[in-house]
Amino acid sequence: MQYIVYRLGWSDANQKPQQGLPEKMAVMRVDAASAEEACRLAATQVSLSASQRLTAEPAGTEDDKEVNRNLRVEALPRESNEIGGSA
Repeated sequence: MQYIVYRLGWSDANQKPQQGLPEKMAVMRVDAASAEEACRLAATQVSLSASQRLTAEPAGTEDDKEVNRNLRVEALPRESNEIGGSA
């Protein structure tokens, strides 16, 4: 199963709020048997400060949420930059 691993917490070393980075940031996608294993695998490759931790969520669930967000954005009315009307 694929998981998306998130780093939680800000740090001047790797996740600065001044740069507009979120407190919960996706940092890796991994194949693992469980969320705990996904976090262990990511911990070997992702930098963490003392105030940060990792969490993982199934990628399928998160991918579905992203698709839904994109569909809502596409459904919003768009302002037209065209000049003139349609015939």
